[in-house]
Amino acid sequence: MKEGKNRRKIAFRAVVVGGVLISAAAVALYTPWLGLFGLRTITVLGNQRVSAETIGLAAGLSRGHPLLTVHRSDVAERVCGIPWVRSARISRVFPDTLRIVVEERVPVARVLLPDGACMVLGDGGVVVEGSCAEGAPELEVVGAELSDLSPGGHLIEASISDLLDLLRRSALSDMHIRRIDVTDLSAVVLDAESGLRILLGAIDSHAQRLARLVVLSREMDLSAYRQIDLRLEGEATLVTW
Repeated sequence: MKEGKNRRKIAFRAVVVGGVLISAAAVALYTPWLGLFGLRTITVLGNQRVSAETIGLAAGLSRGHPLLTVHRSDVAERVCGIPWVRSARISRVFPDTLRIVVEERVPVARVLLPDGACMVLGDGGVVVEGSCAEGAPELEVVGAELSDLSPGGHLIEASISDLLDLLRRSALSDMHIRRIDVTDLSAVVLDAESGLRILLGAIDSHAQRLARLVVLSREMDLSAYRQIDLRLEGEATLVTW
């Protein structure tokens, strides 16, 4: 009986010692590679509005940091903390380079605030600029609430962002909507460059109403009308000049 116990103890010790030796060997083999693959260069691709230097600093890595220990998801998350950056892909290029490929946000509108200030809104409803300089989008959004009045803030009502995205991607882009009033989310109003006013109704059902507007724009010349009321389900009321 004792002999069986002794054998088990000896086998257990052998396993433990073997595991320690393997771990030590792995560390001994791995450690020299850490020094060899130290970070020396960060290359940035896809950026137009954000400098490579800004993106490199946001990566949060120091020169000489072992490439093998870089957590790419963490780096991507830090880079995406830049308001202009929608997404980032991180890859190692051995022996000493980290490549960051970013996709920047598209500026879609300018948000006018009650105090007269103006901020640039990117796709996804994120504020990308704290002022509206030359070249800012022509489309104005009035009455929108923001989480923060600085770059990195976002639209509190996500449906407004969805509305902006639909207008940008659909056939309605040819209508040249220049102003969206969302002061009352139950009575959203669109104003086109031609002077046409569109009473869209509640923000939570804008997709269906915009779909009806697309159909109308294909069937008739809407520039001949002063106002289109889409608030009633299933029909539209058109008013001529």
